[in-house]
Amino acid sequence: MYHYSSDQITIEIPTNSETGPVRIGGVPGLVPTVMVGSIYHTGDRLVLDAKSGRIDRDKTEATLEAVSEVSAKSGIPSVLDVVAVTPDAMATYVRYLSDVTDMPLMIDGSGSHEVNLAGLRAASEIGIMDRIILNSLGPDDNDAVYKQLRDMGLKNALLLAFNSEAMASSEKRVELAKTLIERATQSGIENVMVDTGVIDLLTLGPACNAIRRVKDETGVPSGCGAHNAVNTWEGLVAKFGKSAKRPAQVGSSLMPVTMGADFILYGPVKHAPIVFPSVAMVDVALSGVFLEERVRPKKPHPRYLIG
Repeated sequence: MYHYSSDQITIEIPTNSETGPVRIGGVPGLVPTVMVGSIYHTGDRLVLDAKSGRIDRDKTEATLEAVSEVSAKSGIPSVLDVVAVTPDAMATYVRYLSDVTDMPLMIDGSGSHEVNLAGLRAASEIGIMDRIILNSLGPDDNDAVYKQLRDMGLKNALLLAFNSEAMASSEKRVELAKTLIERATQSGIENVMVDTGVIDLLTLGPACNAIRRVKDETGVPSGCGAHNAVNTWEGLVAKFGKSAKRPAQVGSSLMPVTMGADFILYGPVKHAPIVFPSVAMVDVALSGVFLEERVRPKKPHPRYLIG
């Protein structure tokens, strides 16, 4: 089902967990899909003061425990997308989360390079740069940005292969991805992943097609923020009611998985308990594609956990 022209790259992000590093990329069905959930985003009730980074720690730790529990039960690895709007907040979040969770952390400064740098500095000071993924580098980032990141020792980055020209085109996304991959690797970034960009229901289609093509033509781990298709669906609740939103959240994540995505940005971490089991189900089904070839996924994998 999934035969690619390029050898598939699997990157490993270290954790302190007994299950070992989080593996991202490879042949679908043989490597579990990695789920990336956002925390401290705009509107997150865990945040008490977005400017200073003051949070509800008890509720945060309860939330993280729920994510860790469903990850362990399902065999679906988890990464946190840490969102902040100020440098101080980002540094505070990174220092705190590094102490209370083993999950890899994405630094997501909401488009602010200064906020991203604050998170990277904090990570460097406490010695966890190998657990950090920058979210993200895009077509508009200049040489000065890459130089700063190289000087800081950034090892892992998400590359956003998306702009206005690529909105309706998987071809343009693939072209951007190749350019960004070359630029990042030449700047000394060891591990890269490609986000093919989703802003609504229609763009989820070309994003998924681009995932397949990026993997085929480069082998680099690829995925997308599928939840954006639901977040911008204005008619969802108006026409189908609030009860339709939860299955839509799950469905948006499943489409790219069936198209071979290595990771999914699924939105707020509170959705983990409803999204992870469904993704695990699809991962097990995809592993069944290899039954005739007598190939089994290596542990840990949902195939050995959810039955």
